[in-house]
Amino acid sequence: MKRAVRVAIYSPWPPQRSGIADYAAELLPHLARHAELRLICDPGARPAPALVERFPVDDARALPGLLLSGAVDVVLYHLGNNRDYHSGIRRTLLAHPGVVVIHDVVLHDLVRETTLRRGDAAAYVEELRYCAGPTGERAARRSLQTGVPLDPQAWPLFERVVDRSLAVLVHNHYCRDRILRSRPLARVEVVPHHLSLGDTPPGAEARRRLGLPEDGLIIASFGFITEAKRPLVLLRAFARLRERVPRARLVLAGAVSPHFDLKSRVGAGLLEGVTITGRLELEPFLLHMAACDVAVNLRWPTSGETSGTLVRLLGLGKPLIVTEAGAFAELPDGCVAKVDPPGGDEEEQLFTYLERLATDGDLRRMLGENARRHATRHHAIEDSAAGYLRLLREVVEDRPQPFEALPPLAASRGADVRGDLVARVGRELCDLGLREDDPALDHVARRLCEIAPA
Repeated sequence: MKRAVRVAIYSPWPPQRSGIADYAAELLPHLARHAELRLICDPGARPAPALVERFPVDDARALPGLLLSGAVDVVLYHLGNNRDYHSGIRRTLLAHPGVVVIHDVVLHDLVRETTLRRGDAAAYVEELRYCAGPTGERAARRSLQTGVPLDPQAWPLFERVVDRSLAVLVHNHYCRDRILRSRPLARVEVVPHHLSLGDTPPGAEARRRLGLPEDGLIIASFGFITEAKRPLVLLRAFARLRERVPRARLVLAGAVSPHFDLKSRVGAGLLEGVTITGRLELEPFLLHMAACDVAVNLRWPTSGETSGTLVRLLGLGKPLIVTEAGAFAELPDGCVAKVDPPGGDEEEQLFTYLERLATDGDLRRMLGENARRHATRHHAIEDSAAGYLRLLREVVEDRPQPFEALPPLAASRGADVRGDLVARVGRELCDLGLREDDPALDHVARRLCEIAPA
């Protein structure tokens, strides 16, 4: 009988105010059934007492010793795009490779905050050079000279993390495909984001606890309010809906980003019937989910993330309107309504869906039932934990090595036929006008790997 795999998990942990902290903690009991776990945290941080009582805890400074002594078989890193919670995780991952869960395939903000914001422009330029070769280096220098920031979507900067990892876990095929376009030999596994609802009460009880009226239509959007969540489009569509459904209310359940001045962008008329809650702890956040009749979860541009909020709304059986882009586009048409990204008929489509759902209770029930069925079938937490454990055990048994970058991503090493070939093919493809998202590049990359293996 195989012994349980010993896993050190480096992540933010409750009570830190991070969705990834909640996500990682929810998985622990299910992983612990078949693995020996120890929790790793940033120096000075401390997980919630309930976690400390159940699992051994070390700060990141102890990790090298744990690996050297054989106390752990593999490290699992949870990596997001937030400097406050993930800069130490990224730094440790690069020094001590393990399995990384990439929650946001766009990591540009994390890199920028840990280089430029601490005055290290050279490190920022080097990261762009590493991830995108001479083109990236020139773009970084031009950005520094002009003061015009680079578009994170065009320069996601996940490449070094992928190269230094033994395997990568993501929650959707959009992220997997994006990583493989840059790193076709990377080991990237898709494990769906799990569903966790806790003891969420029925809608009527949730409304009573929140002091919301029992009748009337409640539309809600959830999470940190940024321009990417498309709040202005939602407010305009809702204002039109109120003309036809006066008892409708809109709840924006979350805090407004300090980098997004929402109130200066809207007139008073667009805030009639609208409540902005500010930041909510998990329990009232879930109560608002249970209380709403229709949920709106728009996202543009998308960083490839799978929204934990969206998975919970599906599990609660809520009719849901999303942007047809990124991971959201992978949801079946029958369980969500999809609107076009900006540039199409986004606002008109959103208004049409809101009006239809506001006036058709049977449609709301059908869409909600389909959503709940999908979440139950594809997002069970036991299945997600099994996917984690399978990959972790395979990595321990296979002992893969981190990736070695070639020119133009790494500096040329003189007489390097393999590197010269890759660099020359890359230049020719650029001259032919191929874009980064051209499907032909995947075919070329795989053929190069066969011709010039490591």
